[in-house]
Amino acid sequence: MEIAILGDSKFVLGFQLAGIRKVFEPKEKIMESIEQIKQDKEIGIVIMDEETMAMFREHERVMIDKSVKPVFIVMSEKASQDNLRKMIIKAIGIDLMR
Repeated sequence: MEIAILGDSKFVLGFQLAGIRKVFEPKEKIMESIEQIKQDKEIGIVIMDEETMAMFREHERVMIDKSVKPVFIVMSEKASQDNLRKMIIKAIGIDLMR
């Protein structure tokens, strides 16, 4: 499985430098990016920032949050350790922070 990044150019740059090749920078039609991601069977985890998540309508956010394949992880400067722990468990199925 591969990791994909969804966000603006400033957000994705660091991930690209780390070697992640699946990068999606939606401009206006963000749901088209989601459909591309869902069609790519190699993508298992999608990381996005809060600003990108805010672009979705409420029902789209619920769909993204409940997605299992791929798992969507929203990165936030304000994310608590408990939230991060839950995201890791959801993504890989193991509690690494025990």
